[in-house]
Amino acid sequence: MMKTEGVSVGASKQALPLSNPFRCIAGIYNAMSVLISFGLIHVWRKRVARMLAVSTGEVALDLGTGTADFAIELTRVSAPEARIIGIDLTSEMLAQAQRKVCLLGLGARIELRVGNGEQLDLPDNSVDLCCSSFLVRTLTDLEQGLREMRRVVRPGGRLICLEVSHPPGPILRALFHGYFYTCAPLFGVLLGQKLSAYQYFPQSLRAFPDAPRLKALMEECGWMDVHFHYLTGGFVALHSATKK
Repeated sequence: MMKTEGVSVGASKQALPLSNPFRCIAGIYNAMSVLISFGLIHVWRKRVARMLAVSTGEVALDLGTGTADFAIELTRVSAPEARIIGIDLTSEMLAQAQRKVCLLGLGARIELRVGNGEQLDLPDNSVDLCCSSFLVRTLTDLEQGLREMRRVVRPGGRLICLEVSHPPGPILRALFHGYFYTCAPLFGVLLGQKLSAYQYFPQSLRAFPDAPRLKALMEECGWMDVHFHYLTGGFVALHSATKK
């Protein structure tokens, strides 16, 4: 394993794809997330962090950590001795994450790695908790990603997924789809990006299952006690599960 600017890079990992949309928007990703969610992303992340609250001696995996905002929030509600591993496919995002982690003096508590969520460079049964914020929608093979998360979580461990969803009611669903499919790319333009850079986001939601179907898929992948809750009228959904 080698180190690049404080970020661990597994030698066996495949190179980042040139088509990775997060590479060109890494610099404005946080501002964009706040803008699209009207600031609610902070509320959602704090809620998930409180649900997890890593205990002394436990290891949590923040999959799709991005610029480490959630990993940092998790340290605030977890035991000082808890350890958090943040993995992301995009080195440009992790470079920002590393700067924030170092600035806050959290280098001993948060380990950042470049990695693929569908091929995790972690041993079986090696983490107590796995969480992902707005990641699973972007996986190329959703089923493979869910199975990989289950592989690395210890028996009795938990999974929490926070993700953009499809509101359950037809009126809210139509309103949200109209907003997300149209405004997300336009907000990217306002922040200085090409329209094409943000076309990926509405495209990723069109193919993504709604909350009940995602629950069923998690169960098919071996997760137990799967539950979900809609937040903010169903604009996002929070799924939780346990590995038996």
